[in-house]
Amino acid sequence: MATVVMALLTASCDQDLPYPLDDVKNGVVIDIIRVEGTDGILSAGTTDGDYKVKISIPTQQGDYSSLDHVQLVCVFTGKDGKTTSKIVKDNITEFPSTIALDLEEVYKLFNLVSPSLGETLYFTTNVILKDKYVVQGWNEYSGFNNKAFTGWQIDGRAYSYNVRYPVACSLVIDDFVGDLTITDNSVFYEGASYPATGVKISDTEIEIQGFFEDTNLRIKIDPTVHTLSVPKQVLYETFGNYTNFYVMGSGTIDACNGIISFNGTVGVDQGTYDTNASWKIKN
Repeated sequence: MATVVMALLTASCDQDLPYPLDDVKNGVVIDIIRVEGTDGILSAGTTDGDYKVKISIPTQQGDYSSLDHVQLVCVFTGKDGKTTSKIVKDNITEFPSTIALDLEEVYKLFNLVSPSLGETLYFTTNVILKDKYVVQGWNEYSGFNNKAFTGWQIDGRAYSYNVRYPVACSLVIDDFVGDLTITDNSVFYEGASYPATGVKISDTEIEIQGFFEDTNLRIKIDPTVHTLSVPKQVLYETFGNYTNFYVMGSGTIDACNGIISFNGTVGVDQGTYDTNASWKIKN
């Protein structure tokens, strides 16, 4: 394994090793990520969606002539907390490689029909060497392999040894259309609540009418991972003696309980009022 090889580099040449040197394997490190723009959350009760992962061999790996092929593995954690794994795809020999995940078939491997709340899927890889030795990406005793390489930088991000898909309720933007209640934890309301109205602008954007009671705020939603962003928006051109009162922030959506939550900054051209403001918007 590559982790063992790295450990050897720090050992003195005349030091006795606790294992035969002939037994040390030159492993191959595989990077796996979710394809950008594809779904990052499973919806309870359905296997529909666009799920894709990309596997590649980092340039830091160097020589990988010992590699025969790679297996894509699904690691399933059930509602009871028990974790098992199944091979989803075998004989992967081209890198980089993008793989579409058929969740219906994946769930069949675990004798299940569809995702349920409380479950989590992870996808990782097994490495099969030319001598048929298998370097497991996960096992029940030590968990995921190759955590030691997370310091490697790949295309401006950290090396990834698995892709995680939690199960959540299906996100329906229309659930946030109509009457809403805002709990406002900014310095202006200090936890007080007030009514508002949600208006759907598109499948990825809603407008909160009545934000701060008398203005409107646009929220952009990423339905693939149930997150949101509030780009900097000027709500009042003048605010007392100051100019361009704005709000900006980011947060998440709890589709099960119908709650939009975000943290952000409230300020004006001349400075900020609150850099740790937060809001909860309930349908």
